[in-house]
Amino acid sequence: MIVLELEQLGIFVELENSTINIVGTEHFSLEFQNEILAGIWFQTLLDLVETLPEFTL
Repeated sequence: MIVLELEQLGIFVELENSTINIVGTEHFSLEFQNEILAGIWFQTLLDLVETLPEFTL
């Protein structure tokens, strides 16, 4: 399991097998056909967050 905490937004995003769970004031899950697809989406999210000025200070 890999977890990304976006403290400024008050959410956790975790990759667990083929599911991405997003937890904040609400909870929802994105279920993918396999772990590879879930991993690609999660890595893309990490890459996008790293480019946001709010998170690169």
